[in-house]
Amino acid sequence: MADLVMALPRQAAALFMRKKRLRQFAQLKHAALCELSSDNVANDATYDAANDAADRSVMNQNQKSPPRMILACGDVSGESHALHMLQHLRQSHPDLQVSGFGGARLAKAGMEVWQPLADLNVMGFRDVLAQLPLFFGCVKRFADALKQNPPDVVVLVDYPGLNRHLLRIADRAGVPVVDFIAPQLWAWAPWRISDFRKADELLTILPFEKDWYQQHGAQASYIGHPLGDGLHQLAEAEATLPATFEPDHVWVGILPGSRRSEIKHNLPLLLQAAKQLRASRPEVRFVLPHLRESVAALIREYLATSDVDVLYTPGCFHKVLPHLRAAWVASGTALLEVAAYDIPPVLVYAMPSRLGTWLAAHWLAVPWVGGLNLLAGEELAPEHLGRNLDPKALAGDLEQRLDGPVRERVLKELTRLSPAYAQAGSCQRAAERVSAYLTRPLK
Repeated sequence: MADLVMALPRQAAALFMRKKRLRQFAQLKHAALCELSSDNVANDATYDAANDAADRSVMNQNQKSPPRMILACGDVSGESHALHMLQHLRQSHPDLQVSGFGGARLAKAGMEVWQPLADLNVMGFRDVLAQLPLFFGCVKRFADALKQNPPDVVVLVDYPGLNRHLLRIADRAGVPVVDFIAPQLWAWAPWRISDFRKADELLTILPFEKDWYQQHGAQASYIGHPLGDGLHQLAEAEATLPATFEPDHVWVGILPGSRRSEIKHNLPLLLQAAKQLRASRPEVRFVLPHLRESVAALIREYLATSDVDVLYTPGCFHKVLPHLRAAWVASGTALLEVAAYDIPPVLVYAMPSRLGTWLAAHWLAVPWVGGLNLLAGEELAPEHLGRNLDPKALAGDLEQRLDGPVRERVLKELTRLSPAYAQAGSCQRAAERVSAYLTRPLK
């Protein structure tokens, strides 16, 4: 209730302090990529890899029951990262017992799933409001579990709206908490640091986040972006590319987003931009790769009325990416996924709301919304956000990335930045942090 009462005053304060927060963001130190080596990982946190074997030996002698962990993640991407982390944890803790909130994939991996939040795909204010009874039930289930049989550690994965409440409960219960994928409070809600400061360790995935969290009194470690873990293996589980997809053509990707609302707002605009680009570059062909079956009918509806031919590849996404010359991409993780395949992107996010457009321009405490641009410290991927976006401008920015000096400069920067988001190892480092709490000798 207090959060609801304070929401408007906090938002108003954020607006007035935006310029100050922008200056602070510009001064943040970026963790060096060399920090991701195993030696620096061990020295940077509570976990000491050199003493792991000794700790585990003591644990095996003293611990009367298998190690236990409560895991909480509420969306599909968080579940993917949690799965990779759990695979690494089970290598050193094969008897690990895991329960909490996740989805069908975590259940298949042996986790006792109390509520399949990752499968419900609850996002946005309206979805959350409609599911409030469900979330209240989740909080109660979590609190009861900590009271009745406290685990060795609680691991929270992304999903800050729910996880900050779980963090408060775990802190009061005296149960250690590792927050894997620390929330992006630096961009939109710095006042919530009071909750996340309670975590025993926050694992950050962007190089500048560690500095921001440490400045605000939190225990933070930079572990790299989990996108690189298994990224290039995802294609193996996808459908076969259609015979009409000929790799030798100049393919431009149309990636309107995964959610229905994103597709409704972005796809018509991108089809107009494709028509503009085709007029100046007739050799270009367009492809729309997508994985979500639930939105297939909607996509086909838009493509059927389009003035430009677009190849739709349902069930294929990562198999298509290596063949793209450039792509329009809705903001989000997909921007970094595209960049990981050395594809110059153009970011687009159409907003029908005047208020949303205004807030995007005046409220966020970061100069850009795309993770790639935040890493680069410049607008490497042109950002088109808001109402009444110009298809001609979208076509022009993408055409510059098909060939010529702009393309060459972007590709050079993608190569420089790729270790921050395209290399494996983040989930293993997260597992090492969690292992510290599972291997501690009993008191």
